[in-house]
Amino acid sequence: MPALVVGALVAQTGLATPAQAATVRYAAPDGTSAASCASLATACSIQKAINQAAAGDEVVVTPGTYNVGTTVLATSQSGVNVHGVAGFPRPTINTAADTGLALSGASARVSDLTMNHSGAVWGLNVFATNISVQRVEVHSTAPVACFLGLSGLARDTLCVTTADGGVALDDSWGGNGTFTSGTLVLRNITAVATGAASYGIRADASGSDTNLDVSARNVIAIGSAADLRSTEVGTNSESDLILTNSNYDKIEEGGGGNVTNVGSSSSNQTTPPVFADAVGFHQGLGSPTIDKGGSDASVGTFDLDGNPRKIGSAVDIGADEFDPTPPDVVLDRTPKKKTHKRKAIFTFHATESVWFFCVIDRKAMKPCTSPLKVKSRKRGKHTLTVSAIDSVGNVDPTPATYTWKIKKKSKKKKHHR
Repeated sequence: MPALVVGALVAQTGLATPAQAATVRYAAPDGTSAASCASLATACSIQKAINQAAAGDEVVVTPGTYNVGTTVLATSQSGVNVHGVAGFPRPTINTAADTGLALSGASARVSDLTMNHSGAVWGLNVFATNISVQRVEVHSTAPVACFLGLSGLARDTLCVTTADGGVALDDSWGGNGTFTSGTLVLRNITAVATGAASYGIRADASGSDTNLDVSARNVIAIGSAADLRSTEVGTNSESDLILTNSNYDKIEEGGGGNVTNVGSSSSNQTTPPVFADAVGFHQGLGSPTIDKGGSDASVGTFDLDGNPRKIGSAVDIGADEFDPTPPDVVLDRTPKKKTHKRKAIFTFHATESVWFFCVIDRKAMKPCTSPLKVKSRKRGKHTLTVSAIDSVGNVDPTPATYTWKIKKKSKKKKHHR
């Protein structure tokens, strides 16, 4: 990893150096199994960093793309903290393992990661007491995208499965014996299951003497069979899925399971949310979920993308906080106002992540990227207009415009004796 990036990561996060904390382990996209994991300069593979983590270890997953293949990323040690680097793009883990990432030790923590999972069982499995899952995005083709529990907090997280019969977020338990889970707290979660006969959130107590308690606020749940499912099948089992300030419609209950609206009868919504995209499921303009969330001590201060959690009059429902601010395009490099050159190079940027659209003279608008090379055969004035649209549909109201003139080359005067 370049020294500049290494220094920026340390300065940005205040991460301890190996001399200060021997339990910090570093993973990098180009890390190997032979590297020590002990520092940013000696970052190892993500497989080694996680699979060999000891109790209480911190695993720093540096920015980039990790192609894991079929190796399961897993540890049963307690207190392991796997995370990306706040303030930097979330690292992306591409994995075809049956289970993408599994943390089963008490007080397991995972944050600031994106996972694309094509395995057969679970995308993300963090199932223990006192867990913490924050700002994690999981896209999976498996039956369960996010398997979370037994107790703890999950917030500002997106779980998506495309499997038929799939579950976006599952807190079910089928083990027998006296078992009390504690409470799984869900805050600002978007759980989407797009396959046939699927569920957004499920809490099935199928083992005997099992008690499942889920406290959900500011949650979007979408499934084709039902948005929410709560069942009590096992002897002396109990499942309570309690929601407030949340968006869902169809409920499926069985054997005494409870899906209970808490607080004002108008705090939960049944009108479908509006999304600006079908990948990150960002809030779309006019969505009923905007400014309709509730606040409490468990609601965080940032959304999935690291934006402030409260932008409008109240927090939004779901993992994304709607941003009504339109982007602004800035031209960085332009040709001279008057030039003989028929070729011009423009560079530009926007104040946020956007799609750019360009118009040259009176031609049709087309998608474009920076740098943009423009070639004109005609002399005279030419105009470039660059506009942008962000992920939620906000359009730059003042596109960047630049006009330049291609002059005719003057003929050299002949000198006569």
